[in-house]
Amino acid sequence: MGRHHHLRLPEHLYLSPPTPPQPSSFFPASASSFSAIYATPLFQETGRSTALTAFAVGDRIPGFKTSAAVTPAFFNTLRANLILDPESSPANTPDLRPTMASSGTLPPPSPSPLAHSEEVNATEDDTVVITTPENPVDEIPDLTTKPAVSVDDKVEALHLLADSVAQQRQVASNFVILHPLSLGTFVLLFGMIYQYMYKGERSDWMLIGTTSAGVLMSMLVTVRWLAGGYIDEAEKVGTWKWLDQGRDADASPAVGESDEILLTRFGDEVIGTVIVRGERDTGAGKKPRRNAPTTGIIRGWTVKRRYRGKGIGQGLLEEATKLCQTKGWSGPEFADDHAHSTRIMPATFNTGFKKRDRKAREMLEKVRDDMAPTTKKGKR
Repeated sequence: MGRHHHLRLPEHLYLSPPTPPQPSSFFPASASSFSAIYATPLFQETGRSTALTAFAVGDRIPGFKTSAAVTPAFFNTLRANLILDPESSPANTPDLRPTMASSGTLPPPSPSPLAHSEEVNATEDDTVVITTPENPVDEIPDLTTKPAVSVDDKVEALHLLADSVAQQRQVASNFVILHPLSLGTFVLLFGMIYQYMYKGERSDWMLIGTTSAGVLMSMLVTVRWLAGGYIDEAEKVGTWKWLDQGRDADASPAVGESDEILLTRFGDEVIGTVIVRGERDTGAGKKPRRNAPTTGIIRGWTVKRRYRGKGIGQGLLEEATKLCQTKGWSGPEFADDHAHSTRIMPATFNTGFKKRDRKAREMLEKVRDDMAPTTKKGKR
């Protein structure tokens, strides 16, 4: 600043600093301190002297000039606005203090996002009690197995059984495709294609890949066509004709007017069924007697795909065993011509179905042994 002393303006353009207001009891101590600091004059250097003299705002800001009449009023107004009343809030400042009710208590809290799972109760002494809901397991639907009484129940059982028979088409296709004979045949064909089409050129690989893909697609289409018979079989199973099959004959060993159908429901959804028929034991070519022993025969047994492997099927076999014990029948046993006994594919590719049938019979035998009545000596 010392080197610019030649830019000093005439003396009549300088303003004297405003007189600081006298502190009073109306202003708080902090406001009085602020006024005293604010009223401290600004200083400047004059030449090389170290003397400090007061100067106006226009000394530091070239071109800035204020009126002597306006400046004191402006600073007084600014000073007054900077003094805040602790008992009130400026009009443009939001009031963040909680609103108190007339009784002196806090307003009720807003609903919690967990209101559906917890209930908050306030007692008279303002004690908050959190009531936890009932056990969430109670909301899980019940798993029940009951006889099908109405026509709609029987129709649902037949539809579920027909769907499981139709699903055998996909299972049979997988068995054929993954069979070692099928894989070996494809590798052999690929080798023959490579031998006759590869001439050492780079473009031969594209021809080999295209031909191999065509052969593979042809094999898949053939397998799908061969397994299509399971769709026709499913259309036969899901009918009343199949359910009453064998009852029209004079020498029919069937007992009762209709087969016993048990349904397993998960809530209102039917997820499993078993169809049991009582048949009298007769010799070959003989007419069954009325007092002949009766055996429970399982004609159909299935569980919806998404619920398999969870013990639903075993539970149905247990209920079928209880049914036979209640009616005084022996068994139950799987019928030779049960709903899933038909084999569409050649015998070479039925190994997977035979394994499944064997496991089902072993499970039924185990259930019968576990539920067989015992004598007083502990022997079965």
